[in-house]
Amino acid sequence: MAQAVLGSGCAFGVLPQGTFNYFSRTHNIPFDTARALQVLLQEAPQDVQVGLVNDRVFLVNASLGLYPKLLEERENWKHHLGRNRVVAFASAFATLMGGYRSLRLHIAAQGTPRKLRTPTLFVGNNALQMKQLGFSLAQDIENGELAAIVLKPVRRLAMLGLLLRGALGQLGSSERVLSFPFRNLVVNPAWPLRTRRIKVATDGEITWLQMPLEFRVAPQPLHLIRPASPAPARQSA
Repeated sequence: MAQAVLGSGCAFGVLPQGTFNYFSRTHNIPFDTARALQVLLQEAPQDVQVGLVNDRVFLVNASLGLYPKLLEERENWKHHLGRNRVVAFASAFATLMGGYRSLRLHIAAQGTPRKLRTPTLFVGNNALQMKQLGFSLAQDIENGELAAIVLKPVRRLAMLGLLLRGALGQLGSSERVLSFPFRNLVVNPAWPLRTRRIKVATDGEITWLQMPLEFRVAPQPLHLIRPASPAPARQSA
């Protein structure tokens, strides 16, 4: 829906139904459906920043590598066990124990090239999520940038440790994590591929996109219907 609304001049409304609800929590949209509907009926649209990867919209985050794999497995678990955070963390643990491979990438942020080997590249557009993971990039997002998080290659047990640090809000302090803000990031494979498509997750939805990938802040804002003065969001149950 955000993809269709962005740039159309139409307003965008949210009725939160997700697991973590970072977008609605950031903008103080109630979790209760009836109260959220009152916001849609009574409040005026306000401009909010969204991210793009190859012109595909993301509100909270986009990623490639291990993270899309974690999301796919999480959805399989939720289909059988229900949608809650315990299931989400249990599925992540099982996926990591099953093994994964690293990506070799060429990236260029603001024109500065860099070669990386990483199990996952994660791009965030949500200050609340950055804060909860323990990164200081929240202020950069609030100032109109996106946040890149790159995990250095580690063994499975070390990756489980990173997962635990993320759950405790301490991932940003790990030496095994590289992070930086940007407005434009171009990603290419660092080796010849028969196909130049790669699996990318955008706000939990998995799709295949053509390489190179270009992550950027959308030039136009999303007209979001939200309370006039968003207050700091509280952790949901």
